[in-house]
Amino acid sequence: GTSTSGNGGTSTSGNGGTSTSGNGGTSTSGSWGTSTSGNGGTSTSGNGGTSTSGDGGTSTSGDGGTSTSGSRGTSTSGNGGTSTSGDGGIVVCRWWDATAKRYRLTVGYPGEDGIEAGVAYRANEAGELVRVDGVQP
Repeated sequence: GTSTSGNGGTSTSGNGGTSTSGNGGTSTSGSWGTSTSGNGGTSTSGNGGTSTSGDGGTSTSGDGGTSTSGSRGTSTSGNGGTSTSGDGGIVVCRWWDATAKRYRLTVGYPGEDGIEAGVAYRANEAGELVRVDGVQP
């Protein structure tokens, strides 16, 4: 399905769906879905999904998904996914630690340790954030 809501609204859709919400809203979609939220919003998407959020927002996407967040936002992506954040934001990527046999999170901050705002990153097999060229936030 497809869900759309206005300012301050909440949008939810099932597998393969698309959710869109206005300023301050929350968007949630199922596997393979796309979630988009306005300024200050929160976007969550299932496995293989894409999450996009405005300034100050939070984007979370499932395994293999792509998360994009505005300035001061937080972007989190699942195993194999990419994460992009603006100035003052946080980039978080999940990766599989084969030695410990568990998932781990790698955190990066734009402006520190070579992490750039507006650039997509993915965690490699050693848990290091590596730039992913060709991915547009």
